[in-house]
Amino acid sequence: MEKKSECEIVQDLLLGYVDETLNKESKKLVEKHLIECESCRQRLEEIKEDMKLNQENQKKEIDYLKKIRRRLRIKSVLIAFAIIILVIIGIYVGKFVTISNIMSKADKSAKSQNFYSESQQIIDNGKVFVYKVYYKDGKYKQTSEIYSDGGVEVLSTEYGEVGTDKRINISDKEKLVTIYSGNFTTIKNKEENIKWVRFTEDERHSLISNLGKAVIMSIGDGRYSDGKHCYILRNKFEQEQKWELWIDKETGLPIKEINRDGQISYIAGTDIVKEVKDFVQDYKYEFDIVTDDDVKVPDYSTYKVEYKTEE
Repeated sequence: MEKKSECEIVQDLLLGYVDETLNKESKKLVEKHLIECESCRQRLEEIKEDMKLNQENQKKEIDYLKKIRRRLRIKSVLIAFAIIILVIIGIYVGKFVTISNIMSKADKSAKSQNFYSESQQIIDNGKVFVYKVYYKDGKYKQTSEIYSDGGVEVLSTEYGEVGTDKRINISDKEKLVTIYSGNFTTIKNKEENIKWVRFTEDERHSLISNLGKAVIMSIGDGRYSDGKHCYILRNKFEQEQKWELWIDKETGLPIKEINRDGQISYIAGTDIVKEVKDFVQDYKYEFDIVTDDDVKVPDYSTYKVEYKTEE
């Protein structure tokens, strides 16, 4: 075999030699030749440099691709996060708008100068406690009554006027009239306190309060027993979801409040639970039905009269 021919053969094998893919015989041939041939040794170094350079370039390309993929992953995560944030903001803004709309309607309803409201609460022995408010142009009548199969028992009737420190409580059963005056009566005779509509005036006008409700409340839709379309408010952080507030979409006023298992009675003289019931209050509102006669103080000249000052 001529020297030149052997160099050509060895140089053809050098790539496999560097990659360590030659069989034993070919490897021995290359190593023996490299001892004797400077030219092939130089070629071997060139191949190693080229391979090293290729590996470095490949590593750079791989690192670059990894960097691109990493950026794409980060971008995808940020886009997904942004979409989630936008969805949450959209839901939050939607609830805030709904809450603000409820408060606006409730405020408009509460400002009516001809206003009738009624609240009902089931009490023991099949009886229902009913509290009624008649309001017209600053004058009011409030009655507390108990309804049962046996009829209606009027517990008390109270008359008053906004901006005064006087209210008249009439008990027909006892033939007694109690005339209250003082600071407490002045506070009670504020229009907002007479026409209690569940949401205070501050709540109805407070941006922060409405924002808080939008965060805390979940808002559903429902239809009340009389066919009214309602919002159903729940505390979304309450796991057992025992509390509900039903709000008339038309007036913005509550028409039912439920506290499940909210009424607990005990065996007398013990802490042993006798009964657990839902605490439910139903509300009714009507406008422009109250007459002057409804809020007119009746003649009580035949009743016993007493005066009380409340500070």
